[in-house]
Amino acid sequence: MKFQKTTLISLIRSSIIAGLYFALTVFLAPISFGAIQIRISEALVVLPYSFPEAIFGVTLGCFLSNLFSPFGPIDWVFGTFLTLISALFTYLIGKKKLKKYLAPLPPIIFNALGVSFYVVTLATLNTKLGLIDAFKYSFEHFAWKPYLFGVLTIGIGEAISTYLLGLPLLYALERRLKE
Repeated sequence: MKFQKTTLISLIRSSIIAGLYFALTVFLAPISFGAIQIRISEALVVLPYSFPEAIFGVTLGCFLSNLFSPFGPIDWVFGTFLTLISALFTYLIGKKKLKKYLAPLPPIIFNALGVSFYVVTLATLNTKLGLIDAFKYSFEHFAWKPYLFGVLTIGIGEAISTYLLGLPLLYALERRLKE
């Protein structure tokens, strides 16, 4: 009985996290997408530190919200993949019992370096490209200065979301579940 109850609670948590990620991203779309962004929903990517079920929740939420991305299929695939990798590394930090203040680092690093690669280049286009064309265009029109600017701005946006919102949320949820 305990296994079924635990599984159900994990599924419910994961679903709630996916729904929150989606709602926050889409509702706040003007600041969620672009070369300069603060994706408030990224605060949830620190949750796998203590809640493994959050890995699926943030990944699904990211995929669903990226369906509304102005960058099209490249964001659906790579943006979602970067969120999955970030969540997995955050989980590993928690599993190894490393300090909680390290939990935001994977989303900051992976998104700053990865998302910037295609977002900064594609932000100048007025059209959505298919996955292969967008990836090819990003390589052909890659420039270091705009990329580094994107790394900086997306990294700052991630730090705001994960450190200022995500860590306090993680502490609050852990405290609440201990009661």
